[in-house]
Amino acid sequence: MIQIRWRWLLWALISGALLVRLWGAGYGLPFTYYNDEYHEVMRALQLGTGSFNFNRNGKGGLYLVLFIEYGFYFVILKLAGVVGTAQEFGKLFVTDPSAFYLIGRMTVAVFGATTVAAVYFLARQAYSTAAGLLAGLFVALNVLHVDLSRLIGLDVLMTLLAMVSLSFGLRMIGTHRRRDYLLAALFAALATTTKLPGILLLLPLLVAHTYAVRTASGGVRSWFGSRDFWLAALVFAGVLVATNPGIVNIAGYTRLFADPGSDALDDDALVVMADLAGTASPNLYVFYLVAIRESMGWPLFLLSIASLAYACWRRTPADVVLISYALVNYLVISATTSEVAYYPRYALPIIAVLLVLAARGLAELLDVVPSRRGLLAAAVIVLVLAMPVGQSISTAKALIQTDSRTLAREWFESNVPSGARVLIEGGKIGPMRSTVPLRDTAATMQRRIEYWRMTEPKQAQLLEYQLAVHQGGGYDLELVRAGSVGSLDDYVARDVEYFVVRPKVFIGSRKAGTVGAAFLERLRSDPRVSLVKRFDGVGDARLSPTVEIYRLHTSRSEPDSRPPEPSLLTK
Repeated sequence: MIQIRWRWLLWALISGALLVRLWGAGYGLPFTYYNDEYHEVMRALQLGTGSFNFNRNGKGGLYLVLFIEYGFYFVILKLAGVVGTAQEFGKLFVTDPSAFYLIGRMTVAVFGATTVAAVYFLARQAYSTAAGLLAGLFVALNVLHVDLSRLIGLDVLMTLLAMVSLSFGLRMIGTHRRRDYLLAALFAALATTTKLPGILLLLPLLVAHTYAVRTASGGVRSWFGSRDFWLAALVFAGVLVATNPGIVNIAGYTRLFADPGSDALDDDALVVMADLAGTASPNLYVFYLVAIRESMGWPLFLLSIASLAYACWRRTPADVVLISYALVNYLVISATTSEVAYYPRYALPIIAVLLVLAARGLAELLDVVPSRRGLLAAAVIVLVLAMPVGQSISTAKALIQTDSRTLAREWFESNVPSGARVLIEGGKIGPMRSTVPLRDTAATMQRRIEYWRMTEPKQAQLLEYQLAVHQGGGYDLELVRAGSVGSLDDYVARDVEYFVVRPKVFIGSRKAGTVGAAFLERLRSDPRVSLVKRFDGVGDARLSPTVEIYRLHTSRSEPDSRPPEPSLLTK
């Protein structure tokens, strides 16, 4: 009867976690304001065209899942007569990518809810059923885990696979079964395929192997002579190469460390990090502690730290395995990411382990309470979860509102004539995904196609798809970066009439420096320029940033036929 009750509670936790993570799945669509989502979706579609990126060897896994799902979606649409060819499928994505992003977001939400089950089994394997249920509850409501489970990204899947691998690693100690060795290696390889930091699982698995040898009364010879150990090593290497062939591409590692790609610190990331750490260049050992505390709230964070100290004192095999994994992750992300990329999401595996330890600490504390255990448990749970639940409610409210950037686009298209020349934050072929999604005119798009055709044909091909479904209208967009923006007089000379800016990026970004702040101040103070519309943000780092639209009050010349400036597109 007790076991049945636990199972019902577990299923309730998993179901609740899934519902929370599916909330707001359609936020922002058909626009997506996050770079990582775009990269994963495009990589899956790229694989569908028969092209494989061997240089992106530090990330994978999720795009393989999306590739399969998009394949089924294509078959369904073809059978329904919606599309007939792969080219029509591609045009459908360009016209309205909402379904593609919904598929990806719901997939990650399922992975996030499954993580609740994974930490339950891990904590139960390591400590007790009560610890497992508490760990599942803590993960189900963790602010960072919930937020990441609503987006197409790699960290949720990597953390899920890591928790499963650790569970089999702990089983190795007690069972000595080959099956547990092989499954631990399998899931460690899949975690590494998903994201390169998954390779840090090798340390706790080696610790688990050491305990397994010791409990079998073996020595150094048994440690190295274990057939199960070497078979597990072969499984790890084989699965890793099979699922991520680019892992053997040495040139890819050069690019990985020289150019971190989508994980590089863009303007938005720098603003978020500055808000979280209080400085544009934080001490990352402190930064990640702050990120962990923000995801948990003070009460649960303090409980996890106290439980970590308790685990260090007890030093059971499970304690040592889990602590070794959390510690090596903390040291690596704090010591190696300072000027390359630093995001709170890098701490997600550490958070999962700390929540397991917190659950164990609370479960054992309640065990020693002589009376009214249930009432005390309920009071403590309410106390430690009040802050994350409050934060989740605040985010949920924001998710049912229309993003400020979407509102700004709607206002712009209703009040600004098409063809107007507009300065906006941008990349190579269009506005940055984190700003207002204005459209180019067909003529401007054609100029960009001609510019990129010889140097970056893939960029030109994407623009050609967009041009094929272009419905007219749009704006002559002047694409800039906040850190390389020119003077106001430069843009007056180029007949720019409107300026679309996010003040926090121009002021708060380290990359923008004083250049971005000076340009924004000039917009606000120059008598030729007026603020015509402002959309206030909601305060969340990811949702609805403040957007300001300025107009230059001078006579505007006809749009010119000059090609986009290379310096503005490549900086």
